Amino acid sequence: MRAALRIAACLLAAPAWANGPWQVALETPAEVVAIDRSSLQRTGDRVSFRERRSLRGGQRDAYSQRPLREVLARRVIDCRSRHVATLSHAAFSDGDALIEHQAVRLRDAAWQPLRQDDPVFRQVCGGS
Repeated sequence: MRAALRIAACLLAAPAWANGPWQVALETPAEVVAIDRSSLQRTGDRVSFRERRSLRGGQRDAYSQRPLREVLARRVIDCRSRHVATLSHAAFSDGDALIEHQAVRLRDAAWQPLRQDDPVFRQVCGGS
């Protein structure tokens, strides 16, 4: 009986272990948006985190015309005001080739409002 319980526990834990810290917040035919749960850092009403957008819709970089495969970003959400700012982002093409990288300080970041039903907001702020 104990062996069966251990096997069941391993099977239930395997999917979480296989994904590592990344948790999918949104999946569409064009992209998968995932949050690195281990990167969540709360300071008052703000939460900073890493976000990965895996693109699968054939998007191209406007400047280089290279195919976009993934965008990694460091973002901050103000859970009380429902606004988000991107502090850094890096866009990658095939073979992990870096296309573009930008970074700003928090005081210089542009804050954008979030929709009431934004899935990233729900995952980061807990739907508050």
